[in-house]
Amino acid sequence: MVTARRWNALVLSLTFFLLLLCALAVFLLDPFEHYRESGILPLYDQESYNNPGIARNYDYDAVILGTSMVEMSRPSVVDEAFGVRSVKLPMRGSHTAQMGWQLSHILEKRPLSLAILAVDAYSLMGPPDDDEEIVEYLWNDSAADDVNYLLNRDVLLVKLPRLLKNRGLSLEGKRDAMYQWVDVTFSEKSVLDTVTFQKQKEMQPADTRLERSTENIRRNLIPCIEAHPETRFCIYMPPYSAAYWYQVTRGGLAEQQYRSRRLVCELLLSYPNVEIYDFSCRLDWIENLNNYFDYSHHSTQVSDALMAAMARGENRVNSAKEMEAGSELLRQAAEAFAARYEP
Repeated sequence: MVTARRWNALVLSLTFFLLLLCALAVFLLDPFEHYRESGILPLYDQESYNNPGIARNYDYDAVILGTSMVEMSRPSVVDEAFGVRSVKLPMRGSHTAQMGWQLSHILEKRPLSLAILAVDAYSLMGPPDDDEEIVEYLWNDSAADDVNYLLNRDVLLVKLPRLLKNRGLSLEGKRDAMYQWVDVTFSEKSVLDTVTFQKQKEMQPADTRLERSTENIRRNLIPCIEAHPETRFCIYMPPYSAAYWYQVTRGGLAEQQYRSRRLVCELLLSYPNVEIYDFSCRLDWIENLNNYFDYSHHSTQVSDALMAAMARGENRVNSAKEMEAGSELLRQAAEAFAARYEP
């Protein structure tokens, strides 16, 4: 006859054994590449969870960081243009704080020859201490924290089965394909479908929330730049479409964005390892709405052209005055869009 004590011991033993099997399955298959680069094509569907493993275990000496605006970039193009081995670590909807957080943790572990950072007014005006979407237990070196990964229900029941479906798929080109937008249409119509036509609102003062942009640069970018003079920092303004600049103009937000653009120059141009590029004002890209699938996100072709142009030194900004000249082109692009499309 099984006593209560023996029954409890048996249940505890079985429970421990099952938990051990679950942890072993996660450890061996490792869907977030926490322990090693995967031999099965990863899912690449949650940047907050995938980025730490890529940053920890991939072979690279260059990174591409930013919001969803860098998701369409191809590291192979960067590699060829700059002579590096790169990975992209975007974080959709993020701010400069998350970019700086990732960058600082990467630089603690390995030297970088190149860091390409997509910086814009949207990300600069985010909270300077924003750590949302940063999954600390995947970034740190504490083995005790790994229980959050090894016994994660979503990893066990959702990620592992989906990962196993990728067995046999080619790993070639995975760095280029990761995080790319699929099943979207790049067209004038798809862009116009995302635009809200409205009457002009009162323009916010240029210095609105400027203190946030200032703190973000000083807290989340400058420490990395100063601590790593051996790293080349290429900071660029992404080419949002003319429809975007129409939206922020009619919404009364344009001048504060132009002021933040200038601030980047004022605070960073003095560093010898920093280069600043303004691709926002490439009218040949931003006025062709067929390059976009909404008012901000451009095609891989534009991203490829951007990276190649940066390597050639095109659209490099050497003064705040030059950035202001780019902003003037954006004002003109917004008005040209209004003249063409506004009802």
